[in-house]
Amino acid sequence: MSNGEQTKGYSNFLNIVIWGTMWGIFEATVGYLLHLLPFSVSWLVWYPVACFFMANVYRKTSRVSSVLTVGILCASIKMLNLLLPGRIDRVINPAISIVFEASAMALAIFVLNRLCGKKQKSLPIKAIAALSMNTGWRLLYILYLLFLVPDWIREVSVISSAQKFIPFFVTQNLITSFLLFIGYRFKDVIFRPIEAAEQKLMSVRAAVAIPAHAMPVLKTCAVILMVCANIALELLL
Repeated sequence: MSNGEQTKGYSNFLNIVIWGTMWGIFEATVGYLLHLLPFSVSWLVWYPVACFFMANVYRKTSRVSSVLTVGILCASIKMLNLLLPGRIDRVINPAISIVFEASAMALAIFVLNRLCGKKQKSLPIKAIAALSMNTGWRLLYILYLLFLVPDWIREVSVISSAQKFIPFFVTQNLITSFLLFIGYRFKDVIFRPIEAAEQKLMSVRAAVAIPAHAMPVLKTCAVILMVCANIALELLL
């Protein structure tokens, strides 16, 4: 492997960890606040925000596998809550959902790249992609509940009654798919401030004149601190 490939691989790894830990920090902090509300709006937030973080990983790495990897990373950190007292389904089910969300998005991106080409920019393709990957992870989650969990988890899950299943698979699916479609439609606008902030950080780095050989060390230290902060928030909140 050449030095250029090693550098690119290291950069991709850092991007996966950075965006994965930011995703985890968001879930830990905003999730804590959402649970304090007297009404449930979390379903309106979780999946669109998860797609935002996964899309940024893909934007930075251009690798479909990185989308799945960041989901596995985020889910793994989420599983640390098993060390705390409480119902295990409230830890395992969200972690499994994250992996399914990442799998569905990775598959959608792969299919779009292979079969649609430039057509993926058309509005009908964007709408179909949003609905497909949203429905895809929900189907995987339903199959998981049907065949891979004990009865007591199934009895308190979204498939325990029609009152829970219909909102999960129909109402919430359609509404969040519409939000994804809007985000996909205006992704350049959404990513613009993020890219501007990244450019600003690069210009600051250049102005400070940090030696090139010191950058990997500084980036690694920053990533370690972010991971530690993510773990601490998961355990404390």
